[in-house]
Amino acid sequence: MSQENKGFFKKFHDTINQGIDDVTKKNFANLECNAKRVSYLCSLPVVKSYDLTVDIEKCQAGGEFPVKKDLEKAKQLKDEGNNAVQKGDWGKALELYSQSMLFMPKKETEEMSILLANRSAALNHLEQYEDTLADIRRSLALGYPRHLRYKVYERKARTLLVLKRNQEAIIAFQDTISALDEANKLDKEKRQKMRTDAKLMLEILNKGLVMAGNPKDPEPLKKVPPKPKLPGNHNKKYPATSESVEINQNGIRGRFATATRDIEAGEILLVESPHSGALLNEYCRTHCHNCYVKCPIPIPCPTCPNVIFCSDKCLEVAQKTYHAYECHILPLLWKSGCSITCHLAIRMITQNKKEYFVNINKELETEITGPYKTEDYKSIYNLVAHEDKRTKQDFLHRTQMAIFLLKLLEICGYFDGKPRDKPIDLSQIKSMAVDEKYNDDISLFGGLLLRNLQVLQFNAHEVFELQCQKPKVGKNIIKHEGNSVFLAGAVFPTLALFNHSCDPSVVRYFCGSKIVVRAVKNIKKGEEIGENYGPIFTTVPKEKRRADLKERYWFECHCIPCKQNWPLYEEMNEKYMRFKCDSDRPCPNVIAVPYDCKDFMVQCGFCQQYTNVLKGLKSLQDTDIIYRTGRTAMEEGKYGEAMKKFIEVLKLYDATLAPPYKSYYDCVQDLRRCMLAIGNYSIV
Repeated sequence: MSQENKGFFKKFHDTINQGIDDVTKKNFANLECNAKRVSYLCSLPVVKSYDLTVDIEKCQAGGEFPVKKDLEKAKQLKDEGNNAVQKGDWGKALELYSQSMLFMPKKETEEMSILLANRSAALNHLEQYEDTLADIRRSLALGYPRHLRYKVYERKARTLLVLKRNQEAIIAFQDTISALDEANKLDKEKRQKMRTDAKLMLEILNKGLVMAGNPKDPEPLKKVPPKPKLPGNHNKKYPATSESVEINQNGIRGRFATATRDIEAGEILLVESPHSGALLNEYCRTHCHNCYVKCPIPIPCPTCPNVIFCSDKCLEVAQKTYHAYECHILPLLWKSGCSITCHLAIRMITQNKKEYFVNINKELETEITGPYKTEDYKSIYNLVAHEDKRTKQDFLHRTQMAIFLLKLLEICGYFDGKPRDKPIDLSQIKSMAVDEKYNDDISLFGGLLLRNLQVLQFNAHEVFELQCQKPKVGKNIIKHEGNSVFLAGAVFPTLALFNHSCDPSVVRYFCGSKIVVRAVKNIKKGEEIGENYGPIFTTVPKEKRRADLKERYWFECHCIPCKQNWPLYEEMNEKYMRFKCDSDRPCPNVIAVPYDCKDFMVQCGFCQQYTNVLKGLKSLQDTDIIYRTGRTAMEEGKYGEAMKKFIEVLKLYDATLAPPYKSYYDCVQDLRRCMLAIGNYSIV
């Protein structure tokens, strides 16, 4: 890949490194806080004089900069959409009208209203009726031409009839008749026919409603799936978790989660919105910029052609917070080649007003005493950052990125507390110097950005969806066979307190932007609830797992599979059954019993007591049938039924046998796949 497509930040990084002498590097290394590190580097001539314009003009990736809409392109795509309509290809027309909206300038309200009306026609033909009504509403709000309004009112009325919302349909037919009075370009004979038809429909509807006793219209169908809820009581200190979860802390393990009672497989243990999240560049025109769901019927940003939203609500949230500032700097972030972590670091700032950080700055180092709130920046600031373990080169590299992000905050208007309303001029990035009038902001926000970059290194999560094949007609979508695709990065402050295990007891999936964490095993009271940071013992050898975790997260893994050197899945010995010792006093020993064992009672080598193997075998005799029933349900896409069967099997296994063994992990893996299938997905 050419340098132009890799991004310009590496060149910036190399240039700064080469331009700093040993004395300057030593001075930097002696600085003791993030704010001073950023302020010092910002003051250096090699930084101030750096000109980004040449690099940005060369970079082919990341979208156009300066950011602007393109009326000619919008009109071209609209015409192509109209041509698709003439050919009867309504699916293609829908796609082209949606693309046209991305490029339509904000001031072209009438053109946008016509586009929305055209798209509503395509949606109507595709029998997407709620979306048809939504586009008609948006079209009228933008001032759809009065002489054409009879078209959308009649379409609205006919659509409401299909949805059996007859009371609303009556109003829409009345609006159609009124709008026909202004249809001065419509053929007189056609106008009269439409008026007659509308009056006839009104007469039929009114009579029908009177005869039926004027029933209320059915509620509009909800397009948004139900939000996940945490059942039962919540933990009072950590309200994103169930009361069955407790957060503990010690000097070696840091903060970690344990079970306050026995937890059954399938239980939901945590539901949390992200404190902050950011979509990957490549999905910004296919998925909602605010909640990350796929958007086949997108709503564009009014001021840039780079992002879309799934609803007016998501658009409003973004426009009132982070996207108001980021709208004009997104291509710069993308062209820099920086990771999603860097985008998250600045998003954690832009989503709140400047005054918010000014007000809480002095409280950041103090311990949180009340409930642990997801939206509270202090919850993020106090996550592990390993500042004491970092090298001076690590600090230097991250400080350089913080300076770049700081410059973006300046030029997007953040330090002035008001999003800019004009595109950024290239001349504004001829220097990386931040105006001296913002010296206090350089110290405060530079320090926060640098802290964010450190915290996110260890605490960010990938947001993913399952991408599934289109099902055959009349068949269920088989989601568990979909590919898990990384869409966005996000930080969930409560989940970040859970420690890693190479044999995790939970699975996580997403409903919109919310993360859901469920037990995928039975967890005993007092046991640690481990999630997974990457490598799993069944597929990755111990030494590689430990090396990967040490390199990426800076800790030595001491989970049970690592301490006991559990075998990979393929190496698990199928000649023995691993029975738990059935002693009348607690015994941690596992008794390996050959499948061809003739004895009913086997002595434990640890406590010397005997375990009734026959009793254990009897309790397990139905597991194979139950498991196969669960697999059949899963293959048919009946995930609720399948989960019940897998959970039943795990209960039987846990009562008698001790992992690791293949059939146990087959069941855990299938239960996990069913749970993932409940979360975000898209059809490809």
